[in-house]
Amino acid sequence: MDCNEGNAEMTTLTPMQLPADSSLDENANNQVLPQCSTTSQDEALKVAETFCKTYYETVQKKPHLVSQLYLDTPVMIWDGNPILNQQQIQSFFEQLPSLTFSLMALDCHPASALAVGSRKTFFIKAAGLYRVSGPGSQKQFTQDIVLTADGNKYKIAVDTFRTKHPE
Repeated sequence: MDCNEGNAEMTTLTPMQLPADSSLDENANNQVLPQCSTTSQDEALKVAETFCKTYYETVQKKPHLVSQLYLDTPVMIWDGNPILNQQQIQSFFEQLPSLTFSLMALDCHPASALAVGSRKTFFIKAAGLYRVSGPGSQKQFTQDIVLTADGNKYKIAVDTFRTKHPE
């Protein structure tokens, strides 16, 4: 049946129009979104490099200590599996076979104080290859970490690790 036959009605959609008298001026982005300085970007990258070096070395050489790099109430998702406290994280890493990581890419930026308050926080994106102990090929991975100040140290608040599986 044709859309114009019978009881069918055609509805014409029009694009949504914004009000002409917007209360935001031309500098709205500067008023709402804090700008990230080059200094804070440089600091973010240094923090990420230092932390990731510690993290991957700990996973590889001292997995029994990995949970100390997390907050008391972290959220960790490893290949879709939630691990929701330090004790579970500790147990998870102790049960993993030995892993070797090669970090290929690293990016980091500071979180806005509007989102996290006064606690210094960074978003880290890491990607690379890892190998499980014994024979086998390397696997690609990506990892997203929310790193936040906890006293005078940085700890992981949220960690999402994803293995790229061959198609």
